Amino acid sequence: MKKIEIWDLKVGMYIRELDRPWLETPFLLQGLWINSPGDLEEVKRYCKYVYIDPDKGRDVDDSDLALDGSDTYVTQTGGQKPIKVEKPPAYKVHVRFEKEIDVAKNIHKQAAHVVRNMYDDVRMGKSINTEGAKATVSSIVDSIIRNPDAQVWLTQLKDKDEYTAIHSLNVCILSLAFGRHLGFSREMLNELGLGALLHDLGKIRVPGQVLNKPGKLTDDEFKLMKLHPVYGKQILSITNGLSPNIIDIAYSHHERMNGTGYPHGLNSDQISLYGRMVAIVDIYDAITSQRVYHHGVHSMDAMKQLYELRRTDLDNKMVEQFIQCLGIYPVGSVVELACGAIGIVISINRERRLKPKILLVMNEKKEFITPTRIIDLAKFDSSKFGTQFDVKNVVQASVYRINILDYITPRSAIDQSVA
Repeated sequence: MKKIEIWDLKVGMYIRELDRPWLETPFLLQGLWINSPGDLEEVKRYCKYVYIDPDKGRDVDDSDLALDGSDTYVTQTGGQKPIKVEKPPAYKVHVRFEKEIDVAKNIHKQAAHVVRNMYDDVRMGKSINTEGAKATVSSIVDSIIRNPDAQVWLTQLKDKDEYTAIHSLNVCILSLAFGRHLGFSREMLNELGLGALLHDLGKIRVPGQVLNKPGKLTDDEFKLMKLHPVYGKQILSITNGLSPNIIDIAYSHHERMNGTGYPHGLNSDQISLYGRMVAIVDIYDAITSQRVYHHGVHSMDAMKQLYELRRTDLDNKMVEQFIQCLGIYPVGSVVELACGAIGIVISINRERRLKPKILLVMNEKKEFITPTRIIDLAKFDSSKFGTQFDVKNVVQASVYRINILDYITPRSAIDQSVA
């Protein structure tokens, strides 16, 4: 490591340590890439000096030429091509959230219908409508390429009474946002999305009293639960039009890097890239969802839990990339501003991660406001407004009796994005 003063920090550097504990800053990752001028400004707000890793990123004496990423993440399992994961995203946002959300909502409604029918068909012994599933995933891919935030916002539409179907759709959406972040081609996105949509299909063969049990499973019940990836592979293997990579996602999404997963106890490079990604997304959506046996946690706590698993159960680099993908304050997070107002994150700022666009729903006195207001925190000049429009913390929606579903389409909001 090399200690440098904050004014020597440049885009392309990799920070290994700060001049203070990570928990005293908003940066979740213990190790931080500087990918943009916005990243530079955020670090400068908290630190006077940092420690960089010149072997992993740019050094002080390197030229000002843009870097193409310093590492290549390689996996051979499943025939995947090597993916460079530490370069800036290949896609740009082409449509504003406010414009994409209505289109995304229609796509989501149709997709939910397709998923429900698919589960019903398998339950009754019918074949899967693969063409319908592929068309559904293709529509979601198109929406996510235009603007991933709209579809990610819709993953807040959780329903504990039909958890498996909606969870499958959420995992599909979040996996596609993840793949977009990594710069996957459209072909790869469609394959990843279809595998994610079908990943839990094997649960159809798990007894309902086990699947929906409100308490802790017995050893015998857990053995039955651990068979669902096997059942999923069996169902998909006799389904026409599915690649081996898609089937592998259903089979390997509960495998763990340290070999403690199931059904086969695979480890490390035995697990495909898609399998590693969907494993992360599957856990994230599960722990942020209300279930019969546990209350969902908010996104920040979920990120911290994933981060704690990054060197044991989950792929370290993939966890870091997923956190970067969703941002410090993921879409759908309920946040409190320094001034006391409460808002819901509707779009993340990929240049200035601490300055998302939010839907303001409560004023400083914690009173609901009508109509709601859309404000872009990045547009508030700190020299004029101070820190009152900085995010203070992430809060549970239930604490302030906020039902996010009431705001899923912020059509009536007043857009005050430009302060």
